[in-house]
Amino acid sequence: MSPARRQAIHDDMVRLADGDRSAFDPLFDALWPVVRRFCRRALGDDADGDDAAQEAMIRVLARAGELDRDRDALTWALGIATWECRTVRRRRQRRLDDRELPTDLAGDAGDARPDDIAARRELLAAAADVLDSMSASDAETLWASWTGDPEARAAIAPATFRKRLERALVRFRAAWRSRHDLP
Repeated sequence: MSPARRQAIHDDMVRLADGDRSAFDPLFDALWPVVRRFCRRALGDDADGDDAAQEAMIRVLARAGELDRDRDALTWALGIATWECRTVRRRRQRRLDDRELPTDLAGDAGDARPDDIAARRELLAAAADVLDSMSASDAETLWASWTGDPEARAAIAPATFRKRLERALVRFRAAWRSRHDLP
């Protein structure tokens, strides 16, 4: 990006911060393609990149008054976009983690073949063995998540529970890999 274009973005941002609403359109027209391209590259996905760019632009334009006028406005805007990309990545990871969790530990044998039932029992026994090696807090968090125990989850704030679950899953995977000689 040329220094003149970068300076124009900074000047428009300062004007918007000062309350000049006529700066909104030229600022948006100059900043949107840059933020969109940045988010798409950072996330490697056009749809997620567009979502992150939209959220970043909302935040940038809403917080224009917080701009430090002695610093580059484009760098400030891309910093906000970076945080939005991190948020999208975290959401994506949570969706993947949710898919990994079994929805029903007990399972319904139903029409399952005997060797499938035996394999399921072996996996459950191996998982129980790994859980026994973990701290009580991690084991309780994982168990509450897997069984959907509402009492255990209600006692903890949702954001705290998600963070504990994230950490417990990392430890569970590491313990599983070390016990079963996986890389």
